[in-house]
Amino acid sequence: MTETPEIERENETGPTVPKKLNRTVKKLLKLGEEPVLIAPALLHSQASETMLAIARMGMLDKTLGYLVTTRKNVHFVRPGFAWDSVQTLPLEKIDDVEYVAEFHTNTLKVKLGERAEKIVFYDDLDGIRFYQYIKSKQWMDKSTF
Repeated sequence: MTETPEIERENETGPTVPKKLNRTVKKLLKLGEEPVLIAPALLHSQASETMLAIARMGMLDKTLGYLVTTRKNVHFVRPGFAWDSVQTLPLEKIDDVEYVAEFHTNTLKVKLGERAEKIVFYDDLDGIRFYQYIKSKQWMDKSTF
């Protein structure tokens, strides 16, 4: 996984927290939600074709959004100057997650009942980790991670 200079370690046990996310991660920690996975990613429905191309090529210097996974929720964060845009999805609402085009496009589809949302990851390994976390229901087991 490629690291950019803006990445710093929040703590030794948790994931690496980009400086852009410090504000949001601190709020999550105050609410009792410790991040277990943090990955640069975009929601397909909220991204332009240019943004999606940047994500598919893995251009980490142009990271426009992050997926922050805790034991309770998945948060889609778009960092801003004054405030961050955050969308939250409870993990228990996720019915399934599947690869799109056998993950050749770094894309996963998260299913919520009849609805689905595609997530485009900047790094395919981050997508694989998220897929394994959801599929194995690790968020239900407090002893993992």
